[in-house]
Amino acid sequence: MKRIAYISVIVCMLLACGPRKEYKEALLKAEELMDDHPDSALQILDSLGLHEAEFNRHFRMQYLLHRMNAENKTSDKFTSDSLCNVLVKHFDRHGTVNERVLAHYLLGRAYTDMGEAPLAINSYQDAISATDTTATDFKFSTLNRVYAQMADIYHYQLLLTNEIEARNQASYYAFRANQPKWGIYNQAMIAGAYILLNQKDSAEFILKSAIEQYRKYGYDQWALRSSKMLMYLYTNPPQRLVEAKALMDQFEAESELFDEHHELPPSQRQYYEYKGKYYEGIGKLDSAEYYYRKIYRPGMTPVDQDPMYSGLLRVFTKRHQADSIAKYARLYCMANDSSIALKDRDVVAQMSALYNYNRLEKEAAQERERTHSAIILLVVILLISVLLLAAIALTTWLYRRNQKAKQERIARLEESLNNAKMQRMAIQEELRQLKENNYEVVISLKEQQEAELTQTIERLQTENDAYKRGIPDNKSDRIEDFLESGVAQVFVKKADGKSERPKPTDAEWNLLTSQFSKDVPATFKSFGEGKPLSQLEQRICILLILDIPEKAISAMTDSHASTVSNAKARANEKLFGKKDAYSLKNNLIRALK
Repeated sequence: MKRIAYISVIVCMLLACGPRKEYKEALLKAEELMDDHPDSALQILDSLGLHEAEFNRHFRMQYLLHRMNAENKTSDKFTSDSLCNVLVKHFDRHGTVNERVLAHYLLGRAYTDMGEAPLAINSYQDAISATDTTATDFKFSTLNRVYAQMADIYHYQLLLTNEIEARNQASYYAFRANQPKWGIYNQAMIAGAYILLNQKDSAEFILKSAIEQYRKYGYDQWALRSSKMLMYLYTNPPQRLVEAKALMDQFEAESELFDEHHELPPSQRQYYEYKGKYYEGIGKLDSAEYYYRKIYRPGMTPVDQDPMYSGLLRVFTKRHQADSIAKYARLYCMANDSSIALKDRDVVAQMSALYNYNRLEKEAAQERERTHSAIILLVVILLISVLLLAAIALTTWLYRRNQKAKQERIARLEESLNNAKMQRMAIQEELRQLKENNYEVVISLKEQQEAELTQTIERLQTENDAYKRGIPDNKSDRIEDFLESGVAQVFVKKADGKSERPKPTDAEWNLLTSQFSKDVPATFKSFGEGKPLSQLEQRICILLILDIPEKAISAMTDSHASTVSNAKARANEKLFGKKDAYSLKNNLIRALK
């Protein structure tokens, strides 16, 4: 009590400061004390409750959850499920895993106290479904309590297979929660189920193991309490009385349950049944009668009266006392009324069917949910796979197209470069011959042509090298530079009839194309994209840009008028999607602006 008062004073001092941080620290302190000292936790929560008006909704729900947990641990019985249902709805949406599990567990405890066993089982199963045992802060102690409470309900309804399964789970999670006492306790309780199943060898083995573990962990008093179940086995039937007597002597010498008069409290008087059977077994009927009568306590249920009346009936039968036999036979029959037994059997059958139905229904729902999730996952994987394959195919196609266009561009550049080199070699040869004959005017013209070809070769060489290295061409069109270039003026003069040779040579065509690609690179590049223009179509487009009449174009390209017209129509469709010939010139001029 001093420790409780001390904790309460400290908590009140903290809460007097008022900030919300202190409220959370107080709630956390209560939660830490909850398992081992629930009375101290409740004292802290009572102090914290004085400030409840300052709580926000979520913190108030947390406070109520832990207060209800403390009240449950201090043996307060639930009389309503209303608040528990509110807590379940809140923490299913906003709580942590531990809070959700605890809320469902407390709802199950409320239904248990209210006698609603099927609803309690459903709530405990919901608590199990809400668990996440992989979480680092998961409280296995709560899961131990869930399974232990389920096992208690199954025991009372004689669903012994269900009880054994639940006890095993409760024991497992108690050990994981570092609570070996409760882990061993649930193992020992399994022995009771095996006794009811008449599997006494299994029950004995489990009890001996539990007693050994209790002593290993230092829980000697718990070991003594479990030894009473061994006494029952050894005296029913009374064939191992020596072993039973040894356990009784140890129990009476070491147990702390006896008061100063060496009497047991009413809740522990079942022990006297085993001692009465021992004395009955060795023929000491007076001692047997004495201990059978000591079983009695006020307010006993018919089930608790059964061993007392059956023991006294056997004693008086062996003494041949007819009046006492009649009396205790009647009392024994009352304790084992056949109508009550039949009613209990029907209830058990109904409960078993309900539990099995609820379990199968929940398992089916979970299986449907797992199947639905698997289908969704499969569809998502398939969609991702299709998108990934499409992306790979598109990337491959674009890469190959770009590589092909690059190779074609390089090939055209190399062809133009080689032609220019050959023309320069021819001009250089002509210059050499002209110098030998001293034709100064012609030499000057040829030198100018050589200089232009040299410039063109250098540009083509640089552009070719850039394409091979993958450097993009970002030049823009400069139509004025092209129109004012020397080679463009030569072609204009040829069209006007001011030149001695109106028909251009291959070298002049190459010079014109080279000058156009240098000054109008973007438009020239478009000639080779998509459906590339033929050589004739390219030359006609360049002559149209120079504003050369169609009749002159026919002469300069050495083509019939219809051939020129058809070439214009093809070029117009390739470049601008128009199938006529007459609009090509206007389209080219608009594209250059």
